[in-house]
Amino acid sequence: MREQNQRVSRFNPKRFLAGLVLVFFLFIAIAFLALPQFSSLARTTKASVASVADVADVASVADLAPTPTLELVGANCKGCHSAVVASFQSEIHGKSAKFSEGHMAASCDSCHGNTDKHVEIISARDRVSPVAGKQVVFNGEGEVTRISPAEVNQSCLKCHSQDRSHENWYGGEHDRANVSCISCHSVHNSQSPEGMLSRPNVEDSCMSCHTSVRKAVHQRSTHLIRSEHQVMKVGCNSCHNPHGGEADKMLVAETVNNTCYQCHAEKRGPFLWEHPPARENCMSCHSAHGSNNAKLLVQRASQSCQQCHIHMLPRHSTTAGKPLDIWTLNRGCVNCHNQIHGSNHPGGRTFTR
Repeated sequence: MREQNQRVSRFNPKRFLAGLVLVFFLFIAIAFLALPQFSSLARTTKASVASVADVADVASVADLAPTPTLELVGANCKGCHSAVVASFQSEIHGKSAKFSEGHMAASCDSCHGNTDKHVEIISARDRVSPVAGKQVVFNGEGEVTRISPAEVNQSCLKCHSQDRSHENWYGGEHDRANVSCISCHSVHNSQSPEGMLSRPNVEDSCMSCHTSVRKAVHQRSTHLIRSEHQVMKVGCNSCHNPHGGEADKMLVAETVNNTCYQCHAEKRGPFLWEHPPARENCMSCHSAHGSNNAKLLVQRASQSCQQCHIHMLPRHSTTAGKPLDIWTLNRGCVNCHNQIHGSNHPGGRTFTR
């Protein structure tokens, strides 16, 4: 019985301290609620809640009001060109009218000029345009006028000159050849979602003029490899910029080698032992589009080497006439000189290691 009384009367300091801390925080909370700043904050909060409620009421009323509809691009032209106007809304240029402003919002007038007088004088007999498929504009009297390729390009470059890939168009090879934008692109009748092309893909567009390259698709060794969906793994625009490149042949890089190094970075070097022809120009030995020889070589490996190393004939018989000649079979010289683009081995002076 005495032990039980001692347990009850035993003092617990932890509980006592916890009680003091609780009383202290309750006192701080009561003092904070009594401050004038807090009362003003409470009034501000009530006013904010009221304003939010008012805004909600206004928004609910606005929801009941009719929403304004966007003006249809080409509304004046729809009477005769309904199919073109309907498809234009879902095309790239048509979407710019919805999300852009000013000169960046494309409309019929952006390319064809002022159509007001044309709409006034249009009659039933000329509903079908005699220059369908060509870029046309309307002169000051509203008459249809066919324009030159240079004027077509100028019309497109009003907006597209800001693209970095179009900076070198003026004076480029296509510009000098009197090629216009609509030679490859079609605004209203595009056959490809890629760049609004007038043909199914980039390669078909390029090969319609550059017919000599078409055979490269079917050669033994080619860059123009098609996937199972007939898509080029390496396309024409992988190496060339049709709107004007940085170098000869409208290449995307400054030189042929820099263009090749974008994919074949292991051939860039620098090497301890450099092979000058490889460093100077990859096209010295390779054909970029396609070849009937392995590795896109312009001719067989041994014959490519003979162009420079003809003086090696007494040492290495690289000419025909000897049966089973190891220097003319298989890969020819590359059987031994396998580091032909350059070597970093201390003993690789002859590119054998």
